[in-house]
Amino acid sequence: MPEDSPASSGSTQMEKSASRPLVMIAVVWAAAVAALALPALGGGFFDAMSTDDAMRLVEVRDLIAGQGWFDLTQHRLDPPGASMHWSRVIDAPLAALMLVLRPVTGMHGAEAITLVLWPALLFGAALLLVVAIARRMSDEDGRDAAQVATVLLAALSIPALIHFRAGAIDHHNVQIVLLLSLVLLLPAIGQSSISTCLAGLAATVSLAIGLEMLPVIAALCVAVLGLSVWCGGAITARIGVFGAALAVSSLLLAALLLPWHSLGAPVCDAFGGPVLLLIAGGGVCLMIVAGIDRHYPVRAARFAVAAIAGVIVLGVFFKLFSGCMASPYAQVPPLVTSFWLDQVVETMSVATVAQLIPQKLAGYYGFPLITLGFAFAALIRAPSSGRWQWVVAVVTLAMLIAISLWELRGAAAANIVAAPFFAVCIAHLWPSRAQRTKMLLAALVVSPATLAGLGVAAWPLIDRTAPTQAAARQVMLCQTLSGAAPLAALPPGRIMASIDQGPAILAATQHSVFAAPYHRNNNGNLAMLNTMMAAPQDARQMLRDHRVDYVVICSGSADLIDFVRLAPNGLAARLDKGETPDYLERLDLDPAHRLSVWRVRP
Repeated sequence: MPEDSPASSGSTQMEKSASRPLVMIAVVWAAAVAALALPALGGGFFDAMSTDDAMRLVEVRDLIAGQGWFDLTQHRLDPPGASMHWSRVIDAPLAALMLVLRPVTGMHGAEAITLVLWPALLFGAALLLVVAIARRMSDEDGRDAAQVATVLLAALSIPALIHFRAGAIDHHNVQIVLLLSLVLLLPAIGQSSISTCLAGLAATVSLAIGLEMLPVIAALCVAVLGLSVWCGGAITARIGVFGAALAVSSLLLAALLLPWHSLGAPVCDAFGGPVLLLIAGGGVCLMIVAGIDRHYPVRAARFAVAAIAGVIVLGVFFKLFSGCMASPYAQVPPLVTSFWLDQVVETMSVATVAQLIPQKLAGYYGFPLITLGFAFAALIRAPSSGRWQWVVAVVTLAMLIAISLWELRGAAAANIVAAPFFAVCIAHLWPSRAQRTKMLLAALVVSPATLAGLGVAAWPLIDRTAPTQAAARQVMLCQTLSGAAPLAALPPGRIMASIDQGPAILAATQHSVFAAPYHRNNNGNLAMLNTMMAAPQDARQMLRDHRVDYVVICSGSADLIDFVRLAPNGLAARLDKGETPDYLERLDLDPAHRLSVWRVRP
């Protein structure tokens, strides 16, 4: 065939069209990774870690050092130890990566490379997935522009980018990637058994890591059940495969991650018996509906069987684990809640955000809400053959927005998941290639970064018209690993320090701490607060009862300000004034005088 034939020319054009998004993904990925790593270059990648990242590093180190696979106790937290609500799903690949790198770089170098490489790889996966979602949902005319717009929107999803910065080894970035995988795979549930099985696996792995995405995954599974009941036939058979994938993968993960004796325990804040019952039970429900359709292919029969099976699963769940209906923070003591939990930004409700940081409302909520409106309009206008993918889009976005209204942490996933949906909606509104520039401009105008910038720009006016309370506490230098490093010069002991300092002390030293920002660590957090706020003569006995070796406070920290405000005559306030009780000995460890340290006299 001649080189300049129409077929050859068309094939070349298709190859160029397919390669263009990949080139842009590579460029945007490299630029974003560099930008996200830049803030960490000054203080080091270890100081770029959040409290959860630091605790994850401690957990991985303990696993490498020989701590049992099923032992999720952090033994240096509130000694003899506090149970963590995390799983080994993230620990395993991080430990494997460090062990592979250790012979070449040493352990410190292996950890540093992992802190950069792990979130960078996950961000690359997220970019590929959002483009794949846009490609699947677009028609041929608008596909190229939709993919380009999606890449730009994902790169400008400010609330999500924090989870892909250098040092981010916590579980949020992995769960975002798994949710994007589920959103990509679910629309093909009636077409490919492989995609169907992978969708079930993505859902269960996400829940095995943490329950943050449980409302979204549960809503999507209910939507799949509704699709099965409504359609029947071949698609119901495929959905039976999805149910089998849910049930089998959840049981396999339970065998891999949980000791069998723990399955009956009412563990409601992590992957355990209650969640396993819901996942496996829900999967069996889907399998039963698929099975009944083979013998009685009637919609009423599918509906009746689905209703009965669902009632049985939920009835067993409420009977065995009724306590799981309470908030995971219900057991946190009021003092710990007011002092710490209410100040954590990612757990703030939309009402609290509006009260404390209203300038960030548009950046967190604006883009997902706008996209939800467009997606709902696309759902209404879509032909019946293409409606299911828009059902997935609307359900996913609606549940993510609902989560973010309850806890701000949901806004990260909501913004990046909205990127392909928005781009595809705009492509449908402006299908002509001549409108590509307008499409990209529209995407940039309502991007999360643009809306966040508008909120910050409007802050002076907002504060003038409706003065707000002081914003939430900021990360202090004492909460970084370098800030806690001077404590490593002391013989290992038990340290009484503020809640947010705990993970950094564990990661930077061999000491034990009592307080750390975890809702299961109620005894240790309460012991620290009661001691720091007690009168010095009462605090003496508390320190001895807990066998404390060192007392640490961070000069100028929000915690210290709160101690002084709530207990002006308490131990922490008196120490801040320079008064040292006779049972404490002042130590000069930090030349910068950020950390103030006292040894408890024998």
